[in-house]
Amino acid sequence: MLCQHCQQREANVQFTKIVNGEMVKLYLCDHCAKNAPEVSFVFSPGIIPDFLQSLFNFTTNAQALKEEACPQCGRRLSEITQAGKLGCSGCYDKFQSELEPILRKIHGGGCHVGKIPARKGADLREKAEIEKLKEKLQQLIRKEEFEAAAVVRDQIRELEQKLGG
Repeated sequence: MLCQHCQQREANVQFTKIVNGEMVKLYLCDHCAKNAPEVSFVFSPGIIPDFLQSLFNFTTNAQALKEEACPQCGRRLSEITQAGKLGCSGCYDKFQSELEPILRKIHGGGCHVGKIPARKGADLREKAEIEKLKEKLQQLIRKEEFEAAAVVRDQIRELEQKLGG
């Protein structure tokens, strides 16, 4: 099948979009898929490492020669993006500034929220809620929103009494 945009090259990318409530499929060649104005987001078929590189905003091979390596394992950021795995714990320290925004995008935040055991779950959830409320209280005080801070303070006291007695 020929590309529906240029009518010259073989179409190897399928782009589907919704226009006025109707699904429209476009069959494009690689060149048109990259350059066509109506296509704003396309995965090249079978090129996951390139997708990972785009997540890390790391795209050129010239940069790979200049980039620093992890002092413990010697892996470079480009190698990490290609493999999708870090080499060692030192990679987290070395590439923290590059990794943090990506991990936040992938995981939805910078705080680990794991499962809570069923037996001790209520206490742990309430303690976590108290910590969140204390942070919120500090933010409200900094913003000088004292009425809202008083409400949060009362919620903290109520939860602490519930846990204590």
